[in-house]
Amino acid sequence: MFLNRESELNHLEEEYSKDSSRFIVLYGRRRIGKTAIIEEFGKNKKDFIYYLADQQTETQQIESFKQQIYEYTRDDFLQKTRFDNWDQFFSYLTKILPADKRLVIGIDEITYIIKSTPAFLSILQKYWDTSFSKTKMFLIVSGSHVGMMLREVLNYDSPLYGRRTSQIHLKAFDFKHASKFLKNFDIEERVTLYSITGGVAKYLLLIEERSVGEFIKKKILEKEGFFYQESIFLLSQEFKNPNVYLSTLKAIALGHTKLNEISNFVGIDGKKLTRYLDVLQEIGFVTRQVPVTEDPLRFRKGVYGIEDNFLNFWFRFVLPNRSRIELRDTKDLLDSILVSMPDYASSVFEHIGMEFLQGIGSAGRLPAQFSHWGRWWDRMNEIDIVALNSDTLDILFCECKWQKRKTDADAVQHLLDTAPQVNWFNKNRREHFAFISKAGFTREAVKVARDNGVLLFDLKDMDDYFG
Repeated sequence: MFLNRESELNHLEEEYSKDSSRFIVLYGRRRIGKTAIIEEFGKNKKDFIYYLADQQTETQQIESFKQQIYEYTRDDFLQKTRFDNWDQFFSYLTKILPADKRLVIGIDEITYIIKSTPAFLSILQKYWDTSFSKTKMFLIVSGSHVGMMLREVLNYDSPLYGRRTSQIHLKAFDFKHASKFLKNFDIEERVTLYSITGGVAKYLLLIEERSVGEFIKKKILEKEGFFYQESIFLLSQEFKNPNVYLSTLKAIALGHTKLNEISNFVGIDGKKLTRYLDVLQEIGFVTRQVPVTEDPLRFRKGVYGIEDNFLNFWFRFVLPNRSRIELRDTKDLLDSILVSMPDYASSVFEHIGMEFLQGIGSAGRLPAQFSHWGRWWDRMNEIDIVALNSDTLDILFCECKWQKRKTDADAVQHLLDTAPQVNWFNKNRREHFAFISKAGFTREAVKVARDNGVLLFDLKDMDDYFG
């Protein structure tokens, strides 16, 4: 099943239409859909070779790749010959691969090759420079080890630096695209499921159960469930020694979001811990947030959050309860998780709310256009969403409520009262207000909103937009 990724496929097709050689680097976290996009792109290409690397020795990897090349070339000498190293193998490929055809070669999970043969990238660079770049070859290399892809393939010091013609960082789906995988669920259930899986393609495809509770029970809280060990696999792939990273993610998931709080929880000096946090940010697991009106480079009191929804869920609910899961003592655990889900999903609902406002804003349904979005807070107050336009000095304030009861007039008035605390062009700005409520609004809230020009949205409005 292949859904979405239209922009990435369009980019590959645009590159494919050019007459010269192309070198595309595709990277993104495990399960995100890199293999699927390579296969989708190549399925209608007459000249297409695909090789999925794995954790074998250099000799075995060459043998496996050689077989894929043979299936395309039917070169008898290639099949009968044993190549001792990549240098010999690529040297022979320069003799048998066509120079005047648009041949697509996909090398998937290239980081496994790099691990077994650190010199591989230098060898590939040599043959790309001397031969392959002078042909019509369309080479795609992909990897799930994001840190290694950034360091070894994309970094300035990489042998391949300057060779790639483009790169695609494949990221998780936003809620609008993830919803296409969740057509059997209503909007409320889709928000809750998205708060657990995020927009990871493989995770979304694994939701086969009829309810959120059944999904958590079968796929996460059973030892045999796909998701039970997933975070361990994910971190072990990225890090040789994942213990500090595990503790850091656990700290953030449990609400320790400031550097000193994380440092105290993990038991590591703040300056040293910053290096670990920088790595987690680099690979997209963690984000550092500052108030939207502040400069991230100058504001020293930023807070950290887990950007990956699944990691956030796993570290909050699974890791602290692994002993119970191992003993299959999960009935009460499941009940407690379900009770906690409304509170847990509320922060994700804020992100979905921002996506909703950005979407309707692009369609001209907001009173102004906004270029900068985020949260805002100070010592005493916070606002879920604040959007800015520095050219026109328009500012939008929005609160999101993920609760069963209707939002009352006091909540709407509180947003109006808090807005003046946001220090941003206070005398010259044009203020706009919105409120998003899962359960809708009381009559009194609607009246306060109408009197003050506050735009009101509920789940039905979001369902109409997200489809």
